[in-house]
This record gives sequence, structure tokens and C-alpha cells, in this order.
Amino acid sequence: MAITILSWIYIFIVSVAAGFVVNRLLARLIPVPSYEKERLFGITGLSVTGLVALTVYAEFFSIFYRVGAACHVVMLLLVAIGCCFHRAEVSKLFGSMTERWKKLSNNARIIMILIILAGAFFSSNGTFHTDTGIYHAQAIRMLEEYGVLKGLGNLQLHFAYNSAYLPLCALFTMSFILPFPLHSMTGFFMVLFSCYAAMGLFEFGRHERHGGDFARIAILVYALTNMTGLQSPATDYGTMFFTLYIMCCWITYAEERRSEAETDKIAVYGYLSVLSIFAVSMKLSAALLVILAVYPAIMLIRKKMFREFGFFLLSGFLSFLPYMIRNVILSGWLFYPVASIDLFDVIWKIPAEYMKVDADQIKVWGRCLYDIKRANDGPLTWLPIWWSEKQHYEVMIIYSQFVGLLLLFLILLFKLREKKYDPAVVIFYGTIIANLLMWFFTAPFIRYGLAFLLLLPLCAFGDMLHYIIRKKNIVLALVASLVLVGFCSWIDEYFMDDMVFVKHFCMADHYLIPVDFDRGNMTATDMDGLTVYVADVDEVNSYYFSPGSCYDFMVERTELIGDDIREGFKPKR
Repeated sequence: MAITILSWIYIFIVSVAAGFVVNRLLARLIPVPSYEKERLFGITGLSVTGLVALTVYAEFFSIFYRVGAACHVVMLLLVAIGCCFHRAEVSKLFGSMTERWKKLSNNARIIMILIILAGAFFSSNGTFHTDTGIYHAQAIRMLEEYGVLKGLGNLQLHFAYNSAYLPLCALFTMSFILPFPLHSMTGFFMVLFSCYAAMGLFEFGRHERHGGDFARIAILVYALTNMTGLQSPATDYGTMFFTLYIMCCWITYAEERRSEAETDKIAVYGYLSVLSIFAVSMKLSAALLVILAVYPAIMLIRKKMFREFGFFLLSGFLSFLPYMIRNVILSGWLFYPVASIDLFDVIWKIPAEYMKVDADQIKVWGRCLYDIKRANDGPLTWLPIWWSEKQHYEVMIIYSQFVGLLLLFLILLFKLREKKYDPAVVIFYGTIIANLLMWFFTAPFIRYGLAFLLLLPLCAFGDMLHYIIRKKNIVLALVASLVLVGFCSWIDEYFMDDMVFVKHFCMADHYLIPVDFDRGNMTATDMDGLTVYVADVDEVNSYYFSPGSCYDFMVERTELIGDDIREGFKPKR
């Protein structure tokens, strides 16, 4: 726990410093949110900006070299040089952070400390997510050892599931200086965004509308849901936390903003749109988050701010570019496992027939069919099976989506009657619904779309509170309360899981050093003179044996491109 907290302090300082430098650089080109005046973002916004910049940096670096000591030292030098140019402002910034802490109420301080301690406990103990054993840990190790290898997806198809989150995790494992690798990034996300959400809720009574407040609650519910998985560098968790933050900032600014200046709105919505594009590089399940970018684009065009429009577009493109390059290097496809976009003919390209099987497996497992021969079954066939597989608490949260949609319909009627609506709020709910539809018709695992499943009913309930209070309507209150009923079993399920976790691990010896990555049982095999390790039936692709694969049949159908692993892998013809 102690080392985990120290790593968070380090990540926080570096990310805030990097975010400040990037913010000042961007301010010369485009309108950026004012972190001094706008309480919406503040220090959290600077940290997020820094995390995005550091992730993009690590992605680009991995294309040319490994994400190890050299990558980390260069990062620190670049941040230090940037801070040197703005040393007076940086000194003032970190001084103001101390002042802000002093101004917090005792309750706020206690809440933040409890969040940090709880996050550290859960991040330092427990059992890793199944996918971490299958490929997350090994992918991080490969980044540390080699950077991005051509055709790595041939060695195991999971390595082609490219995510910007893994280079960020690799950047801060600190394995080049510590005798063990850290895996504290998911916990850092949880603490950063939970503190942001909790502090905002202290102003609940001052808000006329509460969509933003219940978006904050959605972040806290998601944190509660995934506490037992904070030790895992799981791409789902990082993506969903990041998505919730973006959506929370959007609806919060739309409903609670202090300024109506067009330039301020462009700065905030433009910034969040760039973040939404970046979020897609963390996981394709957040692909339709880019709908948010439509609103600031229209505003910029209407204002004839074509120069700024171009720079916003460039910022989003550069944040996404390394992801696309890494896709091609890892798999030979621009978006794996999307076969419809076939642009490259490279020697390391994963064969289309392998990719189709992989894509079908994702689809049928999401639909609870578990047989790739049924990948083309229609909704009328798989929907009853999928529904029958759902636990009670999952069923209740799905019911709450329909209540949320009903509340949205009623809110729309009220808005039309008042002839008063905010396009930003319309875009917000449209983005949620679009993502839910994509989630449902592709791979409807609850965890793949959980951010949107939380946001729709909770934010709709929060926005309906305004009309319930104003109209003093008992019927509206009863209908809206169905959302809370739907969440009772969900919260109860995961709260009990968390308590069992605490009981089980409170005596574990991890109060100083966090739990180690699973070591598993791996067997060495030869590939053209290269030793490759294959996991046993436990399917733990250990971080400590590299290069490794979970599946011997994938290793058998793969060969080296040249004489050295650094030249990459290709499928056997």
C-alpha cells in the first residue's frame, strides 16, 4: 500500500506538470479551458491533460524503442524543460494546490483520505483480472522489452487488441529501478476521478439542475463496482473511468457553467472532444464517444474560426495517430478485428480467417452463445439466451435503462413546452444512447458498456429532480424513484463483494509492497532458435516469462520474420 501511494504521488506530480506545459502550448493555438477560473476542471483537468500527453508520448516512443528507463528519463527531461520555461507559474500552481487543501472542509479532507486509503488497499491486494493473466501483463512486459513488435498479434491474437492504456501502464511500472513491477495505474484513475466526483458533490445544494451531480455519482458507483479489480491494468477499467470523466465534465459544464461566453464554451467542449477521440484509442468499445465532437465543430464553423477548427482537428488526430500506427505494426490491420477496412498488405498481417474467428468469439461470448457457429444468429434468437444468463442485479440495471429513457422522454416534453433546451445536453444523451445501441448489437458484456449503463438512468434521474421539486409532482417522483430501486441490488452486490475482499485480504502482507503479478506455469518451446514460453492450462501468460503466449496452437502457426525477435513475427504460409 505504501509504495502504491508513493507511486500515485509521483504520477500525480508528473501528470500535473506535463498537463500544465501542454495547456500552455495549446493556448497559443486554440482556446483552452481556464484552469485558474473554471472550477469544472482545476487540478484534475491538468492531471488528465498530462496523462493523455504522456500516453501519446509513450505510444510514439514504443514505435521506435522500448518503454523502459530511456523512455522514462526522456519524459522527465521534456517535462522539466517545459516547466523551466514557466517556472514562476508552475511554482505558483503547486503552491496553490497546498492552499486549496488547507481551504477544504474537514469532511472533504476525510473523504479524500478515505478514498486514497481504500484505493491503495484494493490496488495492492487481490486476484488479477482474467484478461490480465491472459495478455495485459505480458503485453506490458513486451512493451518494456521491445516496444511494438511487428506481427505480435500472430503470437497470440489478444496482443492485437491494441490499447493506449497499456503503454501508459508500462511507462509507470518502474521495473527498471524497482525489483518488482508496479501495476497502480487503474487505482490511480479510480482515486483521481472519485476525488473529483466526491468534491463536486459537496456543492449539490447549490446546483439548480443535478444531471452533473448524478454523473459524479455514476463515477462513484463504477468505482464501487470495480474496487476488487483495481490491481489489474485492465483496459476496460481504464477506458470506462476515462469515459465517465469526459461525460461528467460535459454535462456538468452544460448545466452548471458560470460563463455563457462563446469562446469559453468552445474551449471546454473542444477540449472534451479531443479527449473523446483519444478515449477511442483506449478501447474501441468507446468508439461513438466521438459524437461529442460534432457540437464544438458546428460552433467553430458558425463562428468562422477555421484556424482554430484546424488545430482542434489536428490535436485530436495526433492523439489518435500512434494508436493507428501501432495497430498496423501489431496486426497488419488498421482496426483489429475489423475486416471491412483492409488497407495494408504486409508480411506480418494476421490472416483474415484467424481474425474472423477472433471477432466471432467476442460476439458470441458477449451474447452468451459461446459457439462461433452461431455468430450470425439474429437478435430474436440470441436475446432470450442472453437475458436468461443475466444475474438479478444485472437485470435490474437493464430495467433502469427503460426507466431512464422514459424520464428522458418526459424531460423532452417539458423542454419543448418551455421552448428551452441546450444542444450540449441533447448531444450528451444522444451520445449515451448511440453507445448503448452499439454495445448491445456488437458484444453486450455488461462491463463493456457499464459507463453508459450507469450514466443514462442516473443522469436522467438527476435532471428530472428539477421538475419534481418545481412541480411537487408525486407521480413523477414515484416513476423517477424506480431508477434508484434498480440500482439497489447492483450496489448491494458489489458492496458485499468489496466487504468480502476486505475480510479476506486485511491480514495479507501487502501494506508495504503490492501483490505481485501472477507467475503461472509456463513451458519453454523453440521457435526458429528463439525461446518462447507457453502457458499451462491455467492460461496465465506470466509477466516474468517473455515472450509468452497462452496458446500453443497460435505459437505453432507463427514464425519469426528474420533471425531476431526485434524483426517481429509472421504467420506460417
